[in-house]
Amino acid sequence: MATPPRKLESQVLHCIRRRVAFSDNAAAGVEIGVIPAGSLVTTIAASVETAFSGGTPSVTVGTTAVPAAFATSAGIAPGTAGFKTGVFNTGQGNVTADTQVLAFVSGGATAGLVDLLVHFYPHPL
Repeated sequence: MATPPRKLESQVLHCIRRRVAFSDNAAAGVEIGVIPAGSLVTTIAASVETAFSGGTPSVTVGTTAVPAAFATSAGIAPGTAGFKTGVFNTGQGNVTADTQVLAFVSGGATAGLVDLLVHFYPHPL
């Protein structure tokens, strides 16, 4: 885990963000960031700037163990441009350890660009 988790010293909603393109070769995962232990993961927002096309594109947000833990490709809808809020899956809730969050892209797309935002509340100090 190369990126340390970040945590402001106040009780505010935190977010980690990453722009992911079809060409990022993200089948093994591209790091969005690290969520600190004890944080409450809420929802994901996805802004598909350029619709993914070609092949059968799939974009998910999760961990190495569960690639779609926080957002499924159906929720992100990479083939449709636009801003999607409130995307979630079964991984939302408290994380017990520093958690590396990854974006996974597969399916052989030949175009596509998405900004992924992962929202979380850190554990109180």
